[in-house]
Amino acid sequence: MSTRPPASGQGTTATAPWWRRPPFRARDREREAQALALEFAGFLSGRSDEKALLKAAAPAHPDVFWTALELFADNIGGGEWQHLSHALYDLPHVRREQRRLGLASVWRRAAAARHLGLLDAPGIRMPLMRAMMRGPVLVTLTAALALARVKERGALRWLLLNPHATGSRSRYQLAALIKRFGPGAAPQLRRALREGRGESPIGLATIEALGLWKDHRSRGRLEALLLAGGTETRIAAARALGGIGDPRSGAALSEALSDASWPVRAQAARALSQLGIPVAIQRLIAAMEDPGWWVRRNAGYALATMGQPGEQALHWVRHQSRDRYAQEMAAEVLQAIEWDRESPGGISRVE
Repeated sequence: MSTRPPASGQGTTATAPWWRRPPFRARDREREAQALALEFAGFLSGRSDEKALLKAAAPAHPDVFWTALELFADNIGGGEWQHLSHALYDLPHVRREQRRLGLASVWRRAAAARHLGLLDAPGIRMPLMRAMMRGPVLVTLTAALALARVKERGALRWLLLNPHATGSRSRYQLAALIKRFGPGAAPQLRRALREGRGESPIGLATIEALGLWKDHRSRGRLEALLLAGGTETRIAAARALGGIGDPRSGAALSEALSDASWPVRAQAARALSQLGIPVAIQRLIAAMEDPGWWVRRNAGYALATMGQPGEQALHWVRHQSRDRYAQEMAAEVLQAIEWDRESPGGISRVE
């Protein structure tokens, strides 16, 4: 296919190939992208066939094609997404992005991975896997996000086995990536949790994801990590156990209120508020006298979630404790309880 510029005097039409068109403004590109997105919708609704779809898509400028697909792909999934992807897979736009995955430019490789992630066709997965493994981290994450959307478990397995590849990213960024693989990936995460590879960001993100998915089958391992893991692992495990909300974790979280690290104690107190049972009232009363402000605060608001027994405990701290800071925190929480009675739901917004 020739990419030569047009000869002098050669005209252009609305259906001319992109390489024969004059430069266009952003407004024109947006208008053309929206029109092409409507062609995608027409194909999926049966108003047009594959031949008409390709006739509209093939001559489109690459920027128009990928913008249209980005506008459209976020609103479809499953069989419709695969049907459209298979129809578009052999277009030059797609082959061009596959070639770009092998270029030296990191930015171009990342952009190509993002574009290819808008399609769900088997022939795209292996090039994306290779790009993810090659790196650097920008390309790795972009390709991994594309593979996560199609639930490619091999990509998740590689990420878990190669924590160095994402070591410069935060646990929260990586937890968001893992979540895109869906709860069906929980068995892989549980396996990684059992094997344990230190406090890497991807390892901590694994713990976060299991808590977000409320994976009860990981509870026992998380409780073990809460009591014997590294500091960051203990914090993440306490948060995850709170997210799972299993009352059986009350004992482990209560014990963690005596942890040597105040962030672990604070997270354990907050997690106890999510279990919905008053099993740790005495331990939380003691935590109200903790030297750490966040520990006292989380302990106080945890007591506030435990109904009448928790409120009685707060009154005891307010009037009987010999610790001035505990008394002040109890007074704050009791005031919040009163405000919550006047405006229900207010105390649940306290972080």
